[in-house]
Amino acid sequence: MERRHIYGGAIAVTGIILTGVQIAQGLQQSTRPIVFAFESAPFVLVALALAFIGGWIARQEEFESELPIVVGWGVGGTILFASLGALLLFSQQVTLGTLEQAQYVAMNQVTVGAVVGTLVGIYDARNRLSMHELEQERDRVESFANKAADINNYGRELSQFESIDEVSALCIQAMQALLGLTEIAVVVSADNQHELVDDTVINVEDETLFEIADQTREQEESAVNIRDSPPALRRSEDVVTVLVTDHEDSSVAIVALTGDTTEFGEEDMELLEQLMRHASMTLDQIHEAASQQAAGQ
Repeated sequence: MERRHIYGGAIAVTGIILTGVQIAQGLQQSTRPIVFAFESAPFVLVALALAFIGGWIARQEEFESELPIVVGWGVGGTILFASLGALLLFSQQVTLGTLEQAQYVAMNQVTVGAVVGTLVGIYDARNRLSMHELEQERDRVESFANKAADINNYGRELSQFESIDEVSALCIQAMQALLGLTEIAVVVSADNQHELVDDTVINVEDETLFEIADQTREQEESAVNIRDSPPALRRSEDVVTVLVTDHEDSSVAIVALTGDTTEFGEEDMELLEQLMRHASMTLDQIHEAASQQAAGQ
């Protein structure tokens, strides 16, 4: 049983008990319907409202972490209104010398206090949840801004590189920093031949990485794809693949293993694709320069 069911059920049971007490007290005061309607019915409805609130709380998953606060406010409200009732009865005793209907006054105050305190607790819990959501959103935006700034810095560095080894090293560094990936391979394919520029993948044969790299040629250039682990990999985690650049005579692909618990959001994918576009432009320039040099010779 989840905590919200326990707390909500306790509040609902309290409301039902108070409802029964209010009905019993109303009948004790008078059996005339008109008297019951004006003297006791309002407090019966207030007690029923507490039972309804308890049932409603039991269905609200968002309040799971804030339930002690709600109950705390409910108990505090009950004590506060019970104290006010005690002061009223004390004043009545001093001025009139009687405690007539004392139990009714006390129970009415307890009923109203329980409902008011619980409602204030729900309001306080909502405010706390809203503040928590705002803090999470602020942290998310701040984290995204920091990562975007890092991507821009990586992009400026990539534009200055003149070799695939430099591009490969920076891409691996960036993927490790941005996504927490540790097992990454950069594969160059040309004329049905493959070469590992960099490889941090553990316990996976090169041929398996080459097979996955060949499959990336079906993707759009610079697009990030997350696919299920192929049977040849013999591991359960997903595989991140990127076709960084693709020419008629060669292609460059990145293959990364996600690990068992790694999860990526849309923003992470957007940033990674932005990085890959920077890398793609740099590799295109390197390829063009190499082609011109070969043609000049």
